[in-house]
Amino acid sequence: MIDLATFGETMGTVRFQDFPTAATNTRSSHAGAESNVAIGLARLGHQVSWIGSLGADTYGELILRSLLAENVDVGGVRRLTDRATGLLVSRPAGMGAFSVDYHRTESAGRQFSAEQIDYLFSLKPRIVHLTGITPALGEVARQATVTVAERAREAGIPVSFDVNFRSRLWAAREAQPVLAQIAGAASIVCGGPEELELLTGESDVSAGVEALLAAGVQTVVTKDSGTATAYSANSTTTRASHNVTVRDTIGAGDAFVAGFLSGVLDGADPGTCLERGHLCGAFAVGSIGDWEGAPTRAALAAANIGSGEVLR
Repeated sequence: MIDLATFGETMGTVRFQDFPTAATNTRSSHAGAESNVAIGLARLGHQVSWIGSLGADTYGELILRSLLAENVDVGGVRRLTDRATGLLVSRPAGMGAFSVDYHRTESAGRQFSAEQIDYLFSLKPRIVHLTGITPALGEVARQATVTVAERAREAGIPVSFDVNFRSRLWAAREAQPVLAQIAGAASIVCGGPEELELLTGESDVSAGVEALLAAGVQTVVTKDSGTATAYSANSTTTRASHNVTVRDTIGAGDAFVAGFLSGVLDGADPGTCLERGHLCGAFAVGSIGDWEGAPTRAALAAANIGSGEVLR
């Protein structure tokens, strides 16, 4: 048995440090919502597996080696010779934000096999973590995500679902029934107010939360600019974010999810889960990269970060 299994696409990244010119310095790494969460949890001492497909190419090798170095299980990773690893290219857009281009239309990361899904369940994970990005990658990825959600529910394995709606990948009208189906199989749903509205049709956050709880979701987590709130049938818990200087906002949401789920795996109360999520998010925005700033437990214990709005 392991703590958490997740699957999705991880892409190579090229980050321009300044406005792109022929002489501008770049940084190469990788990114993917699910592998970001996996690395975040592994650094906190949890046993985690990431399942996905990579090209038999340079970035595929980089990603595989990096995940191994971060103590993430990669037994469910396939290397495909007929498809390339996807690529993300970003450049600074000011105020800690980045403009992003994707090159992933026919990428290896869109492919999942029945054997990979079987491998995931052979690990007997305590939690299965899914995002709304993977089902947006095409019919194969969509069916794989729904299958994993339904199999996990049938097996009694809690599903964590980060809605993570990406309008660049699919339209809301196409996404809504798929995301709602996955949410219906989840124990934990994380999303912003607009994403909860997409799932439930309710523009009021409270009404959207009530609809999800009534459908069987055990915990709904929402965030706004300065706080995060965890709702359950019996309690509502809110915690403020932290006062830190932002270097890079990309990956902050994944870091928050990793911290929150770490608390869940530890059996912590909702307030502690939210606080750990905020701390992990603060570390993430304080460094460049999607996952590079993810803290260890020792780093969390030593953190001296004040509460309040994130400084930009």
